[in-house]
Amino acid sequence: MDELIENDLRSARRALEDLVQRRTELRPACQGAVVQWRWAREGSDLQRPEPLYRERFGTPTPRLLKEPPAVPRDEQQYGYDADGEIVVAREYLEPGCFREELRVPRGETVVGYRWSESGEPSEVNVARYADGKIRSYVTVRAERRTDSLRGSSSERYVYDGDLVSEIHDDSDLSFRGIPLKDGPTLIRASYDPLGRLLELREEGGRGEKVLYRARGSGPSMKKLQRRVEDRLVETLPRLVRERAGDEPIYCLVLHCHPEWPLPPTIGLGLERDRQGWMNTIDDVQTLRLTVWNPAEFSNYRDETVHWDLTEIDAELARAVGAIPDNDDDAAERARATLDRAARRLQQLDWRPIAPVTDDFVVFAVDYELTDLEENLRPSVPAPLRKALSSRALG
Repeated sequence: MDELIENDLRSARRALEDLVQRRTELRPACQGAVVQWRWAREGSDLQRPEPLYRERFGTPTPRLLKEPPAVPRDEQQYGYDADGEIVVAREYLEPGCFREELRVPRGETVVGYRWSESGEPSEVNVARYADGKIRSYVTVRAERRTDSLRGSSSERYVYDGDLVSEIHDDSDLSFRGIPLKDGPTLIRASYDPLGRLLELREEGGRGEKVLYRARGSGPSMKKLQRRVEDRLVETLPRLVRERAGDEPIYCLVLHCHPEWPLPPTIGLGLERDRQGWMNTIDDVQTLRLTVWNPAEFSNYRDETVHWDLTEIDAELARAVGAIPDNDDDAAERARATLDRAARRLQQLDWRPIAPVTDDFVVFAVDYELTDLEENLRPSVPAPLRKALSSRALG
């Protein structure tokens, strides 16, 4: 790691230790430097200095408000100093409740001190500049709660002329004990001859991922989604044959997050579990939600069947990684892809593949199981749905 970055990380950790006391002296100093207050809509994050921040993280285009809100609810407030730099940033969560960041220039760096809505220290960040360009950015987060981000991260920026060509990211951030990244990552930026950003591609421990792609460049979304669909249809029968075991199964579920559907987690419903529920659950609605909820499956809970498909199948990982994160309709497109894959899988003859029941079904469902009938409809034929419904299962 770069020596200056290591120094910045050490100073950020030291600053975090006494941040409770420092707020009382930093806030009057920063507020005293403000010559203009401006308001912006939610998610503007104007104080973030990282290059290509919006393209990388998919945040909305910032929008300044012409007038301050009568009662701040989810807006953001910024205090600018005489040089036009933000020295105070407040993110409102509700009237009178906000997260605050105070930004202080120190030589070649700008240090950001951040507190939560409850007044607890949450973060110290250091942006380092040279020759008018940001060269690195480090963040250290407080170890205050298990349900918040913890750890530290550092970024180093490489330029081709005035354009950032590479971002080297070394992070040990975690959420509820789960690392957000498997080791260092490298983001490569590509541009057209006029300097317009075309693509951001991340390479690292979890493979390759397109974070951003300009509209009209690269393969069509239809082609990318079809590649994922084809790979799921090819991969899942093989995995079920190899890993399902000898017990009869009544369903194959493509279990997906409603906002990040790809790749899905796989659930295999054991007939043994279903019979047990039918014998012990009297309430029809509870029975239906239990039978079709992968989180209730015994082999799902003990992770016998809880496959990370992108780790198992490199081709699927590449197909998923090629879909850019900045697609506005990504979630809807991905969910439609899973429904099409489930429909094609349902049409297969599964009897040579695994010990399936006569009413075996394949379908996609989100984590919330929001509408069971709508989840079953795209892939399960109407006669089979009617047969399941007659047994209080559909």
